[in-house]
Amino acid sequence: MRGPTTFPAPPARRRSRRMDGEVVLVTGGSRGLGLRLAHEFGGRGASVAICARGRERLTRAVAELTSQGIDAQGVVCDVTVPEEVEVLPEEVVARFGRLDVLVLNAGIMRVGPWETLTEEHFAQALDSMFLGPLRLVRAAFDPLRESGGRIVTITSIGAYLSVPHLMPYTVAKHAEAALSESLAAESAGTGVRVTTVVPGLMRTGSHRGAVFDGSPEREYAWFALLAGLPLLSVGAGRAARRIADAVERRRGFLVLTPAARLGMAAHGLAPGLVQASMRLIGRVWPDIPSEPRELPGSEAARSLKGRAVGVVTFLNERAAHRLNQVSRTRQTRGVGARR
Repeated sequence: MRGPTTFPAPPARRRSRRMDGEVVLVTGGSRGLGLRLAHEFGGRGASVAICARGRERLTRAVAELTSQGIDAQGVVCDVTVPEEVEVLPEEVVARFGRLDVLVLNAGIMRVGPWETLTEEHFAQALDSMFLGPLRLVRAAFDPLRESGGRIVTITSIGAYLSVPHLMPYTVAKHAEAALSESLAAESAGTGVRVTTVVPGLMRTGSHRGAVFDGSPEREYAWFALLAGLPLLSVGAGRAARRIADAVERRRGFLVLTPAARLGMAAHGLAPGLVQASMRLIGRVWPDIPSEPRELPGSEAARSLKGRAVGVVTFLNERAAHRLNQVSRTRQTRGVGARR
C-alpha cells in the first residue's frame, strides 16, 4: 500500500493564524480538493473534521493531516444517507466543542452521452449534490448560528454553463448552486454567512474517480485532457488557497479561474450563442457505440490505447497521485466520484 502523501506546509505569508480556535468540517475530504482544503484550513490554525464513505482512505487522510501538526478528525459518513448526515455535526461538536465552517464538497461525477444514462443516475447525482447538502445544512445550522459561522458550497462552472456528456452532474450542480445562493439570502440576520464557490477545470485527479459511460476510453481521454490543460485548469493547491482566503474574508461569491469567469460572462451576455457553441461541441464528442459500456476512470485509463493521451494528461495524472485519488473500481457500480 502506498504511504501517506506529504503536503508542504503553506508559505509563511499564508499562515495568518486568523483561524486559530476555529473548527472546519469538509465533506468529501479524504482526497482531491477536499483533502487539499483540509490541509489549507489546518495550516491556518483551524481544527479540521473530514468525512467520506471509505474508512481506509479516511484513515490515511487523517494520518496525512496529523503528520502536518493539524488537529484532525475523520468521520465515516455518506451524505446520501439521511441518518448519517443528521448526526455528523453532532459528532464534530462533541469532538471539538463548536463548528465554524461547513464546506460542502462531496459529489459524484458520471461522464457519457445522455442516451446511455438512466433516471437512477440523475437521482444519485441529486442525492449527493443537492439533497445531501440540504440535509447537512439543516443539521448544522444551529451550531453555525452559535459561532457566527460560514457555509461554503463548492459548485462548478457546470452549474452555470452546461456542457455535453455531463448531464446528471450539471443538473445537480445547477440545483446545488441555487441552494447556496438561496441560503445566502435566507440566512440574513442569523449571523451565518454563505460563500458560493464556482470552480472551473481543476487538476484534482477527479478523472480517476469518475465513471465513464458509452465509449469509456474516448470519454476518459477528452475529460482528462481538458481538465489537465494548464491554461484552462487550476491546481488544487492554488484553488484551496483562494477558497480559504474567501472564507477568511467572508466573501459571498468566488469564481476560481479566468476561463470560468469568461464562460459565465458569455452565457450572461449571449446565452443563445453559448448554447449554439455547445451544440457544435456535442457534434464532435464521442459517438455512442453499438454496445455501450461503463468503466471507472482508472479502468478506462488502463484500457486506453496510445501514448499521446498519457502525455497530454500528465499533470492530471500527477494530481491524482498526490491527492489520494485512487481507483474506485471496488466501490458500488453506478456511483461516481467525490471532488
